Amino acid sequence: AYLNTLHNKLFFDDEELIYKNIYIQNLSYFPKFFTQNMIAGAGKISNMYRPLLLLSLAFDYRLWKLNPMGFHLTSIMLHFFNGWMVYLVLQKLFNNKFISIFTSLLFIIHPVQTEAVAYASGRTDPLYTFFLLGSLFSALSFFSRQRLNILLFTGSVTLFVFSLLSKESAVILPFLIGLTLIIMDKKNMALRFKSILLIGVFLTVDLIYIILRLTKLNFLNSFNFYDVPTLYSSHLEVRLFTFSKVFFDYILVMLFPKDLIVARKPEIITSIFNPWVLVFTVFIIVAILIMVKNWKFNKIYFFIFGWFFITILPVSGIIPINNIESEHYLYLPSIAIFLLISFLIYKIWTNSERHEIKRLIGVFVIMAVLLLFFRTVVRNYDWRDPESFYTLSLKQSPWNVSMRHNLAMTYAENGKINEAILTYQQVIGLNDRLPNPHHNLANIYRKSGLFNEAEKEYLKALEVDPDSYFSYYALFEMYQETQQLEKLQQILDQIKKLKKFEEIYSLQEK
Repeated sequence: AYLNTLHNKLFFDDEELIYKNIYIQNLSYFPKFFTQNMIAGAGKISNMYRPLLLLSLAFDYRLWKLNPMGFHLTSIMLHFFNGWMVYLVLQKLFNNKFISIFTSLLFIIHPVQTEAVAYASGRTDPLYTFFLLGSLFSALSFFSRQRLNILLFTGSVTLFVFSLLSKESAVILPFLIGLTLIIMDKKNMALRFKSILLIGVFLTVDLIYIILRLTKLNFLNSFNFYDVPTLYSSHLEVRLFTFSKVFFDYILVMLFPKDLIVARKPEIITSIFNPWVLVFTVFIIVAILIMVKNWKFNKIYFFIFGWFFITILPVSGIIPINNIESEHYLYLPSIAIFLLISFLIYKIWTNSERHEIKRLIGVFVIMAVLLLFFRTVVRNYDWRDPESFYTLSLKQSPWNVSMRHNLAMTYAENGKINEAILTYQQVIGLNDRLPNPHHNLANIYRKSGLFNEAEKEYLKALEVDPDSYFSYYALFEMYQETQQLEKLQQILDQIKKLKKFEEIYSLQEK
């Protein structure tokens, strides 16, 4: 299903994480993986802290340099092993091979996973999921042993730490372990002791991690992704109301993955009386009634409900994240939906006495699997190169400034100068409060010998952001080229007044 991703190029977030990130390209920076933000190696700042993601990318770089095939191969292998771990965990919990295998199959081939697998920087979801599922399986094995197995205990805790160091969302693992304990429902004293011991250690690790992210590892406000407060970021109830609509978008894209969109713009919902909020409330009530009704006979509905909402919690709006809705957020939560589908198919099949109905079910299942498979292959092709990807994304999300800016940069890199200039002008028309479009447009003018136009754009970038040091240096170099000595001295004086001059000068020297 993912074979055609091996020829996909590196682009999108790959710029900051791979081909412009000096940290992963030089292992002398290895200690900084654990002390700096995720994109510090590209000279940028973010509120993401994912040292094991950087380590995995550095490992690929050592093997493949900047050959995209190697990075994609690692992502594919991680996805495969995650499918295997899904099978092992579900088999441990429910002891039903059809349900375990079919859930794993849907997890592996479903096109909603392409955003996490088909491009290199999407690896963070498969990576943290691999360690999380490994930790969960080790915990289940630890619980099932009669004696206290130190190796399984240590392995589970270690893999949990690895998962946390791969992505912040792993903080939910103690709650998933609690969920599996409810499903196991073994009321012996040994299990109670083991569960209290393991969950206690996990919660302690969570607490230490959260304290570090609030202090030493708080690079850019770890728990609020908004520089400027908005209606969405300032009110928890607005974020939760908005999630009610996002939830149904997620269900739709998993059941009918026709429209796969990277840049989504959900409606911001402010009222508790909004139809989506009301429908979501009814859905929750119905789901609870189904769980209560089936509690004595089968706890699988409770597990499905609990798994989805626990794993989606970090990106549900509890923390104000600027990317409100994204398909790769479903990488781990989707297991719940696939499990529900597998269970319902199994139940219908086993309750059907007529062979004709079973044949019909079999044909339907095979057709559905093939359709999902081919949809994944087609979607992977959308990620083949930056120009194709950004062009398609802008057809789907014409409002997205970031995508349009990336397309302009791609045009410039491919030598399509007129298209690049036009696209940069479109970006500036959509949002004139960003320095980068002006700076990049100025670079094109400068290379084309249009120095007056370049100067205007550099100065506009500095007007928008007076600390945009790249524009200061670009002006300095351009004034050197054009022998404008008076302006050269003026810009040099301005550079020396910058707050971070020494730091910037040091970076430039490197």
